[in-house]
Amino acid sequence: MLARCDRSNEKNVHPAKSSIVPTEISLTRNTIMEAPELIQVDLYFERTDPNSEIVSEVEFQKFVDRVVTPLFPDGLTLFDASGQSFNSSATFSPEETKVISLFVANTSESDAAINKIAEAYTQQFSGTEVRQVENWDDLKVGFGVGENLIDNDATPELIQVELFFGRNIAGVGEVSEEQFQAFVDQTITPKFPDGLTIFDANGQFLDSTDTLIQEPAKVVSLILEDTQTNETAIDSIVESYIQQFQQESVLQAVNESIAVSFGPEDDLIDNDSIPESIQVDLFLGRSIPGGGEVSQAEFQGFIDDVVSPLFSDLAVFDANGQFLDSTNTLIEEESKMVSLIFPDTKPNEANLNAVVESYIEQFQQESVLIVVDEAIASNEVSRDPLICPDYIVSGSSIGGLPTG
Repeated sequence: MLARCDRSNEKNVHPAKSSIVPTEISLTRNTIMEAPELIQVDLYFERTDPNSEIVSEVEFQKFVDRVVTPLFPDGLTLFDASGQSFNSSATFSPEETKVISLFVANTSESDAAINKIAEAYTQQFSGTEVRQVENWDDLKVGFGVGENLIDNDATPELIQVELFFGRNIAGVGEVSEEQFQAFVDQTITPKFPDGLTIFDANGQFLDSTDTLIQEPAKVVSLILEDTQTNETAIDSIVESYIQQFQQESVLQAVNESIAVSFGPEDDLIDNDSIPESIQVDLFLGRSIPGGGEVSQAEFQGFIDDVVSPLFSDLAVFDANGQFLDSTNTLIEEESKMVSLIFPDTKPNEANLNAVVESYIEQFQQESVLIVVDEAIASNEVSRDPLICPDYIVSGSSIGGLPTG
């Protein structure tokens, strides 16, 4: 039996849950059905403990295979990221982070399974933390064409659409980097010339025989107006990818509850009288007008010197952006996305504007894309190694879950 641990440092915020049974979701399964309400849950796994011991790639993958996938066998998407920690020399240092993205039914069963994952991780890797972020309002998820995912408002508004492309081709191999880039250049960018962002990822699920299937994936993030023309364009992209690369489905996540800006703005955030956690994603291009780019060292210095002193809860993702310029020339650039979680206060809004202004001025940028989502719930689980020693050993279990 496991000793009960002090959970006083665990912060819980949950939206109301429905009682619908979870639905099946996968990058590669054809799961179009009358689905219950879905939410997106992103789990941020810290990989460095207080003793600077790092959870290895092998250890983390084993945890995903043995703990996460059995609880959500119908599919997950895995991203690499980096966070920040305040070390013993009173300076910030980057630390590796893993992010698992799930689309699950908004049920108490899903909530319990996610809590079990977080508790299992912090028990097995003592001293680490898991951040849970739920996106649950105005989110629509689809897997094919013609699912009417976008509310076409009379006055167009900006929304976010994320497309999850699995790269396995059944019985053939996989969509190569070159093939995928050609698809983006020839099919997606001409329909959305103002810009898009591409993230590398990996997907996995259990098939009908409970065999673990893993595949590389790409996620394309778009900011677009909620018009019928754009919805038709999304359907065309999904249909083209399914046909060209023999896919069963393409997961589409449409988020209409966002605010968007391309630079500092005073009223971008609703400053509630009782502060609530919000998520702000900053899309930071690294090309410098006139030639050159922001180096990895320069970018990390910006995070250390400007962002981390103002916002400690952050994750940084590598990405690639592209758009067509005024002459229809394809412009590609390496970029970063910085994801922040913080209370929606006036001081934090001022700090956000200061970060954006600093990046624009320091690196001669024309703009920074800011995406604000206030319809989230955030929950952090941590395990104090002094209260809960690392009693997890190979072959033991946590609530019935294998850990070794």
